Amino acid sequence: MWVNCMTTLRVSKWLKEKYPSLTQRQRVEAIESGLVFGFPNNKFLKKGEKISGETGLNCEKLETHISKLKQGNPNENIQIVSEHEGIVVIDKPSGIASQPISLFDENTVTQWARFHYPSINEYFPEPQPTLTPHRLDIGTSGVLVVALNQDSYLYWREKFLKKLVRKTYLAWCWGKPKDNNYCVDYSIAHAPGDAARMIALKGNVRYRPPVLKALSNMRVVRRVEEKNVFLAEINCSTGVTHQVRVHLTSLGFPILGDRLYDPLYEMRNLKREFHALRAVSLAVEDWYTAVDTEDFLEEN
Repeated sequence: MWVNCMTTLRVSKWLKEKYPSLTQRQRVEAIESGLVFGFPNNKFLKKGEKISGETGLNCEKLETHISKLKQGNPNENIQIVSEHEGIVVIDKPSGIASQPISLFDENTVTQWARFHYPSINEYFPEPQPTLTPHRLDIGTSGVLVVALNQDSYLYWREKFLKKLVRKTYLAWCWGKPKDNNYCVDYSIAHAPGDAARMIALKGNVRYRPPVLKALSNMRVVRRVEEKNVFLAEINCSTGVTHQVRVHLTSLGFPILGDRLYDPLYEMRNLKREFHALRAVSLAVEDWYTAVDTEDFLEEN
């Protein structure tokens, strides 16, 4: 696609007007990766550069990339748990993102859904739409709701925001708990100086707002004393980023394989590619869905 520009605009602003569904990050990626060029000489552009009617833009590569994203990715590792009106419930494996962020994220649940349910493109025009009304970390496996249209997405998003959905997880953790049941109600905020890490507001700790309320109930399911590990069941209705991982670490029981939240990770004698956390069920009113847990129960 070759486009003449009748007025002088910065490249990023022009892209915002032409592709309003691209995020700021995605517009910068399109420019810096060379998906858009100035013509007639296919000039490589910079983010703050201005273009005019004499320059214009060559967006053929960007259009090709967007078309490829809309075709999706079959990803045979993702299993369907059940299908309902407007949604599909999947068992997300570890190592796959729930939703794309970058313009170049292609191994996500969004791409899987686009491949198997092409009608999604009629409801979500964004190059990289969010189809999951809730989220699982890349390393977390388990039950995930995927919306097939906007009405279903908004309906389920409201359920999660209003904390009406009860979520149950299983986690293999380090330690030997004295008790079998724990209730953790520490609020959670961002750790200062580390955009990837969250922190439980326990005692006098430094943090970066906002402060988010979170409640997790943990029950010991199985103990493996000789390995200093145990299996925990965690129930919660709140859904703060990394909530289960942060709350378990705050108790002194970090999850196996959790590089981000286990302070002793490098010293552990058991290593894993991903942290041992699995979302096993979702429940709201009279609706319930769950994934298989047999393999996870026998992992350690």
